[in-house]
Amino acid sequence: MIVSVVMLAATVRDPAAQRQIPAVTDAMLQAPPAADWLMWRRTLDSWGYSPLDQINRSNVRNLALVWSRGLTAGIQEGTPLVRDGVMFMPNPLDVVHAIDAATGDLLWEYRRQLPADIGKAVPFPAINRNLAIYGSTIIDTSADDFVYALDVATGKLVWETRILDYQKNAAQQTSGPIVAQGRVISGRGCEPKGGPQACVVTAHDAQTG
Repeated sequence: MIVSVVMLAATVRDPAAQRQIPAVTDAMLQAPPAADWLMWRRTLDSWGYSPLDQINRSNVRNLALVWSRGLTAGIQEGTPLVRDGVMFMPNPLDVVHAIDAATGDLLWEYRRQLPADIGKAVPFPAINRNLAIYGSTIIDTSADDFVYALDVATGKLVWETRILDYQKNAAQQTSGPIVAQGRVISGRGCEPKGGPQACVVTAHDAQTG
């Protein structure tokens, strides 16, 4: 059996546009700054509420479109993160965008080259619901059953760790990770052919994988 080689690529649209984004700490994840959205549902208790009050009942009718941009084709279920004015958006098929939240300009794109047979092993490889952020990295789980981290300023791969062999123990990692106390915690949807070995929740060191 021939196993396709996993290749990874990151493209910085404008090197001059690279910006220093302050690192995210455990304390920030426990109590996120009001202007940031640092995890799915924003807080570890999954409240999903923003304390910002610039938009209220008296002015909500005045909201108008400022910018829009297309996403990667496929099933769209992603929730963006926002840190220091940069929006990190998970796209279908393990594409990640860093976007200037004020202008919509693309700062960088990471596009994971998935194995050609991924659709045979995993029924819904395109779904990518959420990301995590910790330190100076964006962290995600991939359709081919890796957990990996990207540099927040460039989108370049920092580390990756294989959790499962997608061909032997197929599992869907569509829900994405969260980070707590320096650990990347992720679960997965098990495929029957994957057996009980695929039905696992894992925790990885957020700095090293």
